Amino acid sequence: MLTRTIGNRRNVSALCLGAMNFGASTDPETATKILDRFVEAGGTFIDTANNYGQWHGQPGRSEEFLGNWMRERGNRDQLTVATKVGARSTVPGDPGDEHWEGLGAETIENAVKQSLERLRVERIDLYYAHIDDRRTPLEQTVGALGSLAKEGLVDVIGCSNTTSWRLERARQLATDQGVARYEVIQQRHTYLWASPLAQGAERRLGSRHFPHATTEHFDYLEEHRDVTLVAYAPLVEGSYARPERPFRAERGYAHPTAYVRFEELRKVANELGATPNQVVLAWMLQKDPAVIPLFGASSVDQLDEALAAVDLDIDEETIERLDQA
Repeated sequence: MLTRTIGNRRNVSALCLGAMNFGASTDPETATKILDRFVEAGGTFIDTANNYGQWHGQPGRSEEFLGNWMRERGNRDQLTVATKVGARSTVPGDPGDEHWEGLGAETIENAVKQSLERLRVERIDLYYAHIDDRRTPLEQTVGALGSLAKEGLVDVIGCSNTTSWRLERARQLATDQGVARYEVIQQRHTYLWASPLAQGAERRLGSRHFPHATTEHFDYLEEHRDVTLVAYAPLVEGSYARPERPFRAERGYAHPTAYVRFEELRKVANELGATPNQVVLAWMLQKDPAVIPLFGASSVDQLDEALAAVDLDIDEETIERLDQA
C-alpha cells in the first residue's frame, strides 16, 4: 500500500476507508470482513463521524462498531482513525440540517468525550469540524479544537465542507491564538468537475454545505503543502459503473461537460483494462498536490476493486488526456 503524510508528521495509507454505513446498512459481518481485508492489504486510514448512523436511527453506530472491532483485533496502534463533530442531530429521528449540533465550544467539548468513549480510545488521531458552522464565531471553534490538541485528546485537526477562504481564516486565527491549525481538509471531489451554477445555488440558498473541492482549494493546497486534501465520494456513489446518464443533478455533475469527461474516462479505462472506478482513484493518487481518496465499500469485492487502483500506473500522457478532457 502506498502511503501519504498528513499534518507533515503522520503517515497514513494512500487510500482511506469510509465506515459511514458500518454496523447499519452494511451489516456487522460484512463490515468486519471489509475492515479485515483493508488492513490485510496495508490500509491504515479509516474515517467515521459522530453522526454516522443517524439516518438509521443510530447516531454514533459507526464509531461504536469501529471501537469494538479495534478492541477485538488489538490493532488500535496500527491505525489512524478520523472522526468528526458538528453534524449530529440534536433532535432524535430528524437529521435535517436545521438541527445540526454545530461547532460551539461546549458542543465540541462534550462531543469529543462521547466519540472517545464510543471508539474506546484515549486519543483521536484526526478530528474534523464536520460542516462549517457560520452561526458560531470561527474564533470559538478554532480555540475549542486547538484546546483538544493541547490536552492530548486529539492529534491532527482538520475541517470538512469548508471554503478555501474560511480554511485560511481559521488557520490565521489558530496562529493568533497559539493553538494547532487545520492540517487536513475533507471535501467532495472526483474526476468530474461540478457545475459552478450548482455550487452558486448552494451559496444563494444559504446552505452550510460547500461540499466540492474547487480550483481555489487546489490553488491553496499548491501554496500550503502542510495541508492535505481528503477527497470524499470520489466514486460518485457508484455512478461511474453506470453507462446510462448516471449522475445526479443535485450533486452538480449532470451537465454536458461532465458527460464528455466521463466518456474520456471510459475510453482510458478500456485501454488500461481497468474499471472507471480504478482509473478515478489511480488518477487521484498520482496528483500533485497529494489527494487521499476516501471511498466506501459495501462488499469485499468492491473493496478489492478499489485496492487494485494502487497498482494501476497511468503514464503522463494519459494523465494529461484525463486532465484536459
